[in-house]
Amino acid sequence: MPETSPARDAALFALARWGEGMGRAESLMEDASVRHNLDVRDRALAMELFYGVVRNLTSLDYVISRYAVAPQKGIAPRIKDILRLAVYQMTRLDRVPARAAVYEAVEQAKGEGMGASRFVNGVLRTILREPDRAAIPPDDLGLLYSFPGWLVKRWVARYGFDEAGSLMRASNSVPPLTLRANTLKTSRDALCTLLTDAGLKATPAIYSPDGLAIEGSPPVRGLPGYTDGLFAVQDEAAQLVSLLLNPRPGGLILDACAAPGGKTSHIQAISNGGAHVVAMDIGLDKLGLLKENITRLKTGGVYMLQADASGPMPLKGGFDGIMLDAPCSATGVIRRRPEIKYNRREADIQRLSRLQGRMLRNVAGLIKPGGALVYAVCSTEPEEGELVVESFIKSGKGFIVDDPGPLLPVAAKKLVTGGGFVRTYPHRHGMDGFFAARMVKV
Repeated sequence: MPETSPARDAALFALARWGEGMGRAESLMEDASVRHNLDVRDRALAMELFYGVVRNLTSLDYVISRYAVAPQKGIAPRIKDILRLAVYQMTRLDRVPARAAVYEAVEQAKGEGMGASRFVNGVLRTILREPDRAAIPPDDLGLLYSFPGWLVKRWVARYGFDEAGSLMRASNSVPPLTLRANTLKTSRDALCTLLTDAGLKATPAIYSPDGLAIEGSPPVRGLPGYTDGLFAVQDEAAQLVSLLLNPRPGGLILDACAAPGGKTSHIQAISNGGAHVVAMDIGLDKLGLLKENITRLKTGGVYMLQADASGPMPLKGGFDGIMLDAPCSATGVIRRRPEIKYNRREADIQRLSRLQGRMLRNVAGLIKPGGALVYAVCSTEPEEGELVVESFIKSGKGFIVDDPGPLLPVAAKKLVTGGGFVRTYPHRHGMDGFFAARMVKV
């Protein structure tokens, strides 16, 4: 076998498994890094290549089609992945010499036979000679950013062409590694100092009082303070959601879709460890992940329950607060889970909207008068956010929308919309796209 770059081999391995539907991109890339024993530098390159291809899949296939004589459906999957990796480096990465990308691709293709390596060499060297044919029409947002036509149409209709393009571009960007200091164990300043002393660049978050952004893509489990439970990995937008619940010591709280436990642990941190939290989720696998996280974060006062928030509730009322971070289309977290672009269909929006409304109505009966119900989704779509809440309020369950502004840090107050909701976007605020509403039972 030819000697090839470990980083490129790991990226190719992960791409093959991703194309076969073997799991989520994040877990596949982590597994590939371990299998190929990558050091920090090779791991960073492998992640750049793998995620770069996944984020720009449609664009890369378009470029390949402009140069490959054979129809794309006739190209073997592994050869197509080798071409995608090379074309991504040649057209999107300035720091990788184009000829080096060609050489590595040809070496990888040799394992598939001389005919395959000659084909790869011919396509890539034609791109080197005639780069203008790789240009993508600037008015085709779906092709330019590798977004499905149905989502392009929705976003252009809602935001206009230019802002829709900005949202797609931000959704294709590399997100920061964002941590939330576990204030039951440490402070943000102390955690920042610990990470900085270890040679990492940590920057306080703009909106969240406990958030830190870490430069680069270091392995989370290797960070100082991980095993001691000093932090949780949680985007800044998700950190703001728990603040809306305002849990108090002694309060009885339900986290209705709790896994993997980021909000559960945050709820306890906000209450200074004094709340009683029922952490509920539908599957034992999810509860296992939740248990792992709250154990590492040393979060006490949490009681786990396997149940489905969309079905009959095995609980009595009397809750002071309920968090419902509902299943959704996840269009607000595409930058973290790029495969969402290819897995979602427009019909999913309405299907999920009905599910979210059913969950809201189910959990609403468990709240005592004066209690707070926080509904959140990591979706950009109003059918899963504003319209779900408006329909719920009109259903006569005795709830009103409560102003979240007083519960947010000063910097985050501008995230409150005219309707009294919290809305965040990657292109406007540099964090995940979230919707959150605080409702109170009167």
